[in-house]
Amino acid sequence: MLQMTKPEDMKNLIPLLLITLLSACPQFITAQNEATDETDGVENLESHQERNIGIMARKLLTDFSGPLDKEPFDFQKWNGGFELGLRVPINHFFDVAIPFKASSITLPEIERNVNIFSVDLQGHLSPLSTSGYFHPYLVTGLGFVLMDGDDFSLALPAGLGTNIRINHRVDLNLELSYRIGLGSGLPGDSYQMAVGFIYNLSDRPVEKPKTLPELEAPATPKLLDSDGDGIPDIYDLAPGTTGKPEFLGGLDRDGDGIPDHLDKCPDQPGTAENKGCPDEEKETEVIAIDDRRVEADDEPAEEVIEEQEEEVSDIPLEVQEVLNVAMRAVQFDLGRATLRPESFGILNQIADIMSEYPQYNLRISGHTDNIGSASNNQRLSEQRARSCFEYLASRGVSTSRMSFVGYGESRPIDTNETPQGRANNRRVEFNLYLR
Repeated sequence: MLQMTKPEDMKNLIPLLLITLLSACPQFITAQNEATDETDGVENLESHQERNIGIMARKLLTDFSGPLDKEPFDFQKWNGGFELGLRVPINHFFDVAIPFKASSITLPEIERNVNIFSVDLQGHLSPLSTSGYFHPYLVTGLGFVLMDGDDFSLALPAGLGTNIRINHRVDLNLELSYRIGLGSGLPGDSYQMAVGFIYNLSDRPVEKPKTLPELEAPATPKLLDSDGDGIPDIYDLAPGTTGKPEFLGGLDRDGDGIPDHLDKCPDQPGTAENKGCPDEEKETEVIAIDDRRVEADDEPAEEVIEEQEEEVSDIPLEVQEVLNVAMRAVQFDLGRATLRPESFGILNQIADIMSEYPQYNLRISGHTDNIGSASNNQRLSEQRARSCFEYLASRGVSTSRMSFVGYGESRPIDTNETPQGRANNRRVEFNLYLR
């Protein structure tokens, strides 16, 4: 141990040394930043990733008996303490740390506890430093140790540690070191372990990937176009004859707008419905429905079929009133075919009616207002009618006694120019009939 002739002078020297080091750090960092600003923009961003001054607060564990007993991890002999300090990043690979350590320990050959205070000037080298969450580093430096306020000595720390990033401000820090006492007396060599946090005084900038060099686009190869119609031969349907670009170079000899390779009558103008062939007079097909004759070209036979269904005349008025109320009471989620819970009650009543009158069938028809496209409204009306159909089936109504259809916006019962009229047109109708 180095004994000072005036211990009182050393007590004053340690705070003075700490103040000097702290005051020099901002100037050193400023000089480093000015030098780095002259480098390339991408490299400049990377070198600033970890340049954040941080405050260290760690739990300190020390063992002065282990180096003598050759038992470094006999934790019953380890003593506790605390550590406060600063971490000052210099560049992407090197930090300077200034920790102040204090602990009450039991030294070999001394039966009482002694107080140890020290200030270290450490360098943290990160040869494997990356931009990820783990930052391992090597520790070395010089420590100034004061024991019981009287004896001053030096120590040389050597070890390793890691910073684990928690967020843009906080790092979890773990460090294990062996301290070589520079002297022949106490306190001597020791093991030290520190666990704690480092709080960075500014946010880390968000890392950005390096800009990739721009690559020249390869020259587009010139493809052969022997007929000069603008369609390369490998895509041209008629590579030896000038054709139309809209037909991929194909021909349309009859000029009916249907390319020859799709035209069944390429030399006679025709229609798309006849696959390029001219219209022919069609014989009228007669369909017999219950002794009535309906020509196939007439309006759809659906209305005729519906007229076959006998009107219900012997259903009580209260039952018909339930069906009329259902037209308004069945509710769906906005723009969807999902039944709302308030619809279940009236649908349950309809299921009871179907059970009470087994001789009748039920037609469910869905309707919408004219908001939106006609195709969407048609699909929505069918889906809503089907939802009612499936619900009644789940209540025991035979699917052979029910049918559903969607009419979209084609059969309004009120004007679509007012909100109330549109609400009336959005409905599901339930009609009983006999076959």
